[in-house]
Amino acid sequence: MIRSVVIALMSAAIGAPAAAAVCAPDATETRHSAMIGGRRLDYVACVGALPVRVGEATARIVYTAYLVPGAGRPLSFVWNGGPGADSRTLHFHAIGPRIIRGGVLADNPATPLARTDLVFVDPVGTGFSRANTPAKASAFYGTLADIASTASLIRDFRQRYRRTRDPLALVGESFGTWRAAGVAEALIDAHIPVVGLALISGGIPLGEERGGERRSALSLVNRAATAFALGKLTPDLQRDQGATLAEVQRWADTIYAPALADPAGLSASARAAVVDRLARYQGLDPATIDTKTLWVSPRDFRTRLLGPEGKTLGIFDMRQTARAARGEEDALVLAYYRGDLRYGAGRYAGIDAPAEDVGGQWRYDQSPITKESLARAMAGEGPPSASQPWIQRSMTKDPSLRVWVATGLYDSLNSCAGNAATVAALPAAIRARFILRCFAGGHMMYEDPRETRRFGDELAAFLGAGA
Repeated sequence: MIRSVVIALMSAAIGAPAAAAVCAPDATETRHSAMIGGRRLDYVACVGALPVRVGEATARIVYTAYLVPGAGRPLSFVWNGGPGADSRTLHFHAIGPRIIRGGVLADNPATPLARTDLVFVDPVGTGFSRANTPAKASAFYGTLADIASTASLIRDFRQRYRRTRDPLALVGESFGTWRAAGVAEALIDAHIPVVGLALISGGIPLGEERGGERRSALSLVNRAATAFALGKLTPDLQRDQGATLAEVQRWADTIYAPALADPAGLSASARAAVVDRLARYQGLDPATIDTKTLWVSPRDFRTRLLGPEGKTLGIFDMRQTARAARGEEDALVLAYYRGDLRYGAGRYAGIDAPAEDVGGQWRYDQSPITKESLARAMAGEGPPSASQPWIQRSMTKDPSLRVWVATGLYDSLNSCAGNAATVAALPAAIRARFILRCFAGGHMMYEDPRETRRFGDELAAFLGAGA
């Protein structure tokens, strides 16, 4: 009886046709199934590498693709920022089909894979991606080279996987929003349409800002939200967060922005009134506020609010004063690649190989570094030089391109209200194609359990809308 069952099973296995290969011949291919979006979804994982070149330097960029068999599905390329960051954060904390929760890998019910295929990209010097000649790796460590090599990878992937007709979207976080915006323009210039850009926690790359005082002033809303969360506002402001933030935003827009634009033009009494209100809305001692500039830098706010307690607020989530180490998560990521995905090549930078000094060697060569831009960087207000106006140029060249912007309310590097003001100032034809979302979280807003599902669902809806 047992023998007949074994024979029957063997016959069925022999007679059953092998599943057609989905991945490129030189990529590892594994098949998976997960509960996603309330239903069982079968998908294929492909881990492979594609060659890229910058001048005489060559490298191989490793990608991790999750593909659901079926024609015409949207294709979304995903990366984090840095410079020098691999794609682990978005991959394993936000939108991959399996994410780390409670110290284990689990199915992600909010992954956009239900609506779009996903390709996670690790730039040269991160993850498994390496220059062919280590001495020439730094050729890839610059904004313009990074954009060129990423665009090359996307073009080659679409050709190799026969996906040139499928809707294409780009997803970038933090500095990765610059990569997304620059790559979008490069692809559009090569007559490859891009239907959507998802910009997460990196603002909106529009080039050197004019009239940036309004955006700076509106960052006060983030500060007030943080002080509220930490119980550092006066009792009347601690009663209703929504009402408090609305009051702060009105004052910042109507009084504070003009004051920042011309602090020297204020009378002594007007200056004192601004200082008092700044202290009130940020939970700070008025004596710590510069009466000449009327400005508290992001770094100064983070060090001063809980300074009497010997604490500094987090850069990425100002409600936190320390970021947990992720050594155990690193082991999970490596085991996932070696085991679940059966990828045995290379070593992962920062896990089983030393981290590359990508950020330390990075060239911000997209625009000149000025005295003003360097001062902003030193104050914790962004990179040492401005972006190019990639977004305006891309959206002008491709009138169908849409942009989804996600911002965390407690992020010291970005501002929900500031992004809204920036978009409001754009021409109507461009402004109408933006979707702005503000989440009650930090830079990685999806790590807040109250926002994880909303973030995934809204990103999925945006990426899937291009089909």
